[in-house]
Amino acid sequence: MRKETKEKLESLQLTDVYSLILFAIFKMKDIPEYSTLSELAYILDKESLFNFLEYYGGTTIKVPTLDEFNQIIRALVLYQAVNLEGLDFNKAFKNIEPEFQNNDTREAYFKIVKILDKYDFRRK
Repeated sequence: MRKETKEKLESLQLTDVYSLILFAIFKMKDIPEYSTLSELAYILDKESLFNFLEYYGGTTIKVPTLDEFNQIIRALVLYQAVNLEGLDFNKAFKNIEPEFQNNDTREAYFKIVKILDKYDFRRK
């Protein structure tokens, strides 16, 4: 092993090693979906990274955007106000942030109503 390579490897932090492992898997397998996984080592702590790999290893997933996530949060806030607290939909709709007072939020709310009526989300 070249001296400079050895020095570089010895200077790595644990997160760098995990990132290197995930990058090596990407390069060795040549699977495009693996290309960004090496960043997980810097986003997740060790336990969370290992849990992620245990639960989702071998699975292709698509991650929603933060905007999509926030849209559903607003729909759930509407659901709480209307379906749990008994507020009128139009009044509840006017109480959410103006940038979310749109058809996407309205449609998401009605989809959430159907989803929550159909599925039981308690962990077994």
